[in-house]
Amino acid sequence: MHEVLWVTGLVGGVLCLASHLPSPARQWLPQAVAPAVMLAMAPGAGGRAPLVAGTAALVVACLWQLRAGCACRRTVESVNLAAMALLTAAAAVVEQSHHGGDGSVGLASAELALWQVLFCVACWSVARAGVALVRQAWPPRIAEHPPGRRALLLGEVGGGLMVTAMAVMLGLP
Repeated sequence: MHEVLWVTGLVGGVLCLASHLPSPARQWLPQAVAPAVMLAMAPGAGGRAPLVAGTAALVVACLWQLRAGCACRRTVESVNLAAMALLTAAAAVVEQSHHGGDGSVGLASAELALWQVLFCVACWSVARAGVALVRQAWPPRIAEHPPGRRALLLGEVGGGLMVTAMAVMLGLP
């Protein structure tokens, strides 16, 4: 089951990346970090260190997206990358609990990670809804060309697949 969820999250990351591809590297490079981090989350991929490095890479990608990303989708994609960074940090906690010291500490860490996952998904949902509401109330004044419907669809579906697959994967025993 974990493998299917991992592949689903990886496909979501690739869809987010594909939604940017005829654009300059400054717009698609932050999205390229997501599939790379998904590789570190593969079942049996190699421990806590790649997850911690992936978390740091996602935080940098999120900040880059806020600064230099596509003006039309900057906020939504930053929310996706921030949620993915939190979920990757939760995966590092879960990984440590599986290979940590005595069982009681591991169980407490895994339970804390489950609450972090639920909290992250709830915040992601609220933030995504908030972005849509703010965009309706105050439409952005954009000098560059807005993305096409295909690009928007790929980005939205990819972001949803990526975050929910990661959350479900972390929530499963």
